[in-house]
Amino acid sequence: MLLRRFFVGALVLAAAMPASAHGPGHAMSGGRIGQAGKVTRVIDVVATDHAFSLKSLDVRDGETVRFVVRNDGHDSHELLIGTVAEHAEHRKMMRDMMERQKTGQHDHASMAAMAHSSGVTVAPGQTATFVWTFARTSNLEFACDIPGHYEDGMKGVIRFVK
Repeated sequence: MLLRRFFVGALVLAAAMPASAHGPGHAMSGGRIGQAGKVTRVIDVVATDHAFSLKSLDVRDGETVRFVVRNDGHDSHELLIGTVAEHAEHRKMMRDMMERQKTGQHDHASMAAMAHSSGVTVAPGQTATFVWTFARTSNLEFACDIPGHYEDGMKGVIRFVK
């Protein structure tokens, strides 16, 4: 239980860090942080234990969207935008980080690397928002990369429409 509280606390701390703390080795594709004044659509997403209310998403190239992510689950969740391969890399980083924590290796540099420029981490009972401007990218998806969540179905395809 103590380890879980530490990990949840670290996720909350990381979510509050600036996007630049994410680091060059963990950049995600599919666009960039958007400008609030250019938002054309707001998408509400509810995260529950291992599910998103959003199953897929159709967007236009260059569209700016505000995501409002509410966590109704018992665990922290992420909503990140990236390619299938980038999500796989991020899940590996998350698993490795959790393993280091289990062995008592509290790697604060890795925790800082979790601040996301392509989404948010949301603690249970909390709501977080982020603005994203999409850029046409193949194999793009949104997902929660916290270990086990993606595998349980917390993901969805992002399709570009005309």
